[in-house]
Amino acid sequence: MYMAKLPEDVVSHIRASNDIVEVIGEYVSLTKRGRNHFGLCPFHEEKTPSFSVNQEKQMFHCFGCGKGGNVITFVMEIEQISYIEAVEFLAKRIHYPLEQIETKQPSYSKETLQLFSAYDWLVKYYHHLLRFSEQGEAALTYLKNRGINEETIERFQLGYAPLNSKLTVTFLQQKDFSLPFLVKNRILNMTENDTYLDPFRGRVIFPIQNRFGKTVAFGGRAIHDEEPKYLNSPEHTLFQKGNILYNFHNAKRHIQTKNEAIVFEGYLDVLAADQANIKNVVATLGTALTEEHAKVLKRSADKVILCFDGDESGLNASYEAAQLLQNFGLQVKIAHLENDLDPDEYIKRYGGEAFREAVLDRSDTFFKFFMRYALRKYDLNIDSDRIEYIEELTRELAKIDAPIEREMYAAEIAERFNLSEQTILHDVYKLREKIHQEKKDKLARKSNTNISINFPKHKREPAYVKAEKALLAHMMEYPFIIEKVQEEIGMQFNVTEHQVIVAHLYALYEEKNRIDISELVDKVDEDKIRSIITEISLIDTNESLNEEEINDYIRLIKLEATHKAQLRLLKQKLKLEKNPLLAAEIGMQIIELQKKMKSL
Repeated sequence: MYMAKLPEDVVSHIRASNDIVEVIGEYVSLTKRGRNHFGLCPFHEEKTPSFSVNQEKQMFHCFGCGKGGNVITFVMEIEQISYIEAVEFLAKRIHYPLEQIETKQPSYSKETLQLFSAYDWLVKYYHHLLRFSEQGEAALTYLKNRGINEETIERFQLGYAPLNSKLTVTFLQQKDFSLPFLVKNRILNMTENDTYLDPFRGRVIFPIQNRFGKTVAFGGRAIHDEEPKYLNSPEHTLFQKGNILYNFHNAKRHIQTKNEAIVFEGYLDVLAADQANIKNVVATLGTALTEEHAKVLKRSADKVILCFDGDESGLNASYEAAQLLQNFGLQVKIAHLENDLDPDEYIKRYGGEAFREAVLDRSDTFFKFFMRYALRKYDLNIDSDRIEYIEELTRELAKIDAPIEREMYAAEIAERFNLSEQTILHDVYKLREKIHQEKKDKLARKSNTNISINFPKHKREPAYVKAEKALLAHMMEYPFIIEKVQEEIGMQFNVTEHQVIVAHLYALYEEKNRIDISELVDKVDEDKIRSIITEISLIDTNESLNEEEINDYIRLIKLEATHKAQLRLLKQKLKLEKNPLLAAEIGMQIIELQKKMKSL
């Protein structure tokens, strides 16, 4: 569980500044019905909307799956992130300074701590061999030839895995690590002959950290002609390539400050850029950019520059990544590297300042990049190819929402192919109308104007349960009655979950002399209790508060409590009674009391 030190006023401000309908509306198509907004629940499959959002109370609740809470809870659930990450996400959304949030490390299991320890020792071991051993000389020379200096080697704790696996195995044994444990967790390999092997033997080592800065894997680079050139740790419980960006834990603060992330393909690109004082840099781990990567970037910045290799595979990767990032609402630019150079090669040859000015600052918009990217398929000397190319550009141009950008590129296309700008724009507008219509149709299908709300059929609730829910709803809406309820009932609610909720209500009212339901939800850890709170909070209360009605709720609750106490007493007497006739009489009393309780 993630522990965080969050000033209450900071959280309250962030929560209050993020309207729940607006936030949820970014994920769910909502339709207003009466006081609430309804849509299809994003947390379970359904065809009829049962997902309700109340703007006035800033709460959501699904009557289908039971999930509910405030805006922070929603972000935690939809993004599958921790409480602190959800607060950071919402803070960024309103441009609130994140420095006010202090975080602590999460707690880990014993096995996980052991695994972290193994990685920590290996980082030190590999780094020592690189810096101070004869075995690591070739690897050190390789890095220096790639332009990586001593300071960067030290800061990133780069290392070298010896060619002789026995050395690594012996070192780990000396540190009391179980070799089967290390094989199980993919740190060591085992051959058919029961020999333990270091999978990275003979390679330069790049420690890979999670977002807390804990090493969870290694990247290894061959220093000669071995294949594969790059090797990553196999995926395990702490390491999934699709979730981790290399150097993110170092770069996060710089990314947030600049509101921009630079994404590379390789470790050396990151090292070279960082060394050149370009700090907002991360890299994928030999895999395509994933949705999880996009979510990570989105939580820290609005803009991303893709700076992949300038070869064919780099162009393809840029196109796929740009499409994905744009789908997540990020502004994307693509850096253009001449002569098929890698970013680290460019920095080594021309320097960091030139890379910043000539590459990063001159990055192409997605459409400018697309013009180059799409051209590879066509021969513009052939009329049919030229027409197809222009049509493809026009289709892409229609996706741009900014009118100035559309018109600028329409003018560029018209000039390049000696066409009328109006002709290009006419086609663009027709395509945009088509796109808008498709969106409207899709929205209409999702939220039909004759929408029916799916309220699941529940078993008939006893009167006392209804009374407890109604009373709790009134206490949330009209806190001044809390003192009356506390005096007359105290903790004497009959439903266990309601006892927990009323205890929180008493405590919150005593502390603040008011009730903020969102704040109440934040104080509750258990999902079931939180769901009940949100369900109760959405109960309509009478606008004109009737004391007689409140008294009636209290009477029913106390009556049920009295009946339950009587029932317990009668059952105890029945157990102790030895006379059959008297026992039968007590049994009849129990039956009559149960009938009476059921009729209420």
